Amino acid sequence: MIALHLFTIVLVVVMILLGFWQLRRHEERATFNAAVRERSQEAPRTPDDILALDPDVTNLEWYPVIAQGTYLADEDLLLVNVSQDGRAGVDPVSVLQLADGRVLVVNRGFIPLTETAPAPPRGEVTVIGRLRASNERKRGELSDAATGNLREIQRIDLDRLSTQLPGPVLPFYVDLLVSTPADDPMLSRVADPALTIGSHLSYTGQWWIFSLCAVIAWVFIVRRVLAAARVASTST
Repeated sequence: MIALHLFTIVLVVVMILLGFWQLRRHEERATFNAAVRERSQEAPRTPDDILALDPDVTNLEWYPVIAQGTYLADEDLLLVNVSQDGRAGVDPVSVLQLADGRVLVVNRGFIPLTETAPAPPRGEVTVIGRLRASNERKRGELSDAATGNLREIQRIDLDRLSTQLPGPVLPFYVDLLVSTPADDPMLSRVADPALTIGSHLSYTGQWWIFSLCAVIAWVFIVRRVLAAARVASTST
């Protein structure tokens, strides 16, 4: 009976905590969705203006950024192992050099594997894009070579790319939204972030219902054991 009591307590506590974990994930998702919607309505800011808001670029994701410069020849990259709208493909990534010499990495869009990546517009270009923080390798993902000049990349890791790019690299990159002059029409815009709420709230309820069921089962078992003990004591 002691083991039963301890097991029930642990089980209920774990399931209640799992419910709160799912509730936090629901709240985080709702906060993320609200932030993306709100920031997408903001007027585009220049790189210096956007960095003045917060030195930590992870707090600035999804704000629109506007920049002017010239795409550097022979610095184009391909972000590989990408899928969009159910198709496998790549994202052509180019490097825009600003007037002050800094460079901005631009994810120009998506093309399926059957197509050849188009060159970026030449001459002075104005781009508007969504600010994105440098990508980090997650467990189980492929790695880029640590040295040498990359042409195909697994992720947009700005620290790694800065070793092969001329000029100081801005601490963020952008997913291209608008280009003047226009980029190649073959390119599809990088997919918008999914603003779904998910099933976290329903999972919260399920875990808490499971914990209630565990308590009910414990009450049922204890009552059966006590009833059996009373019968045994009466018969003796």
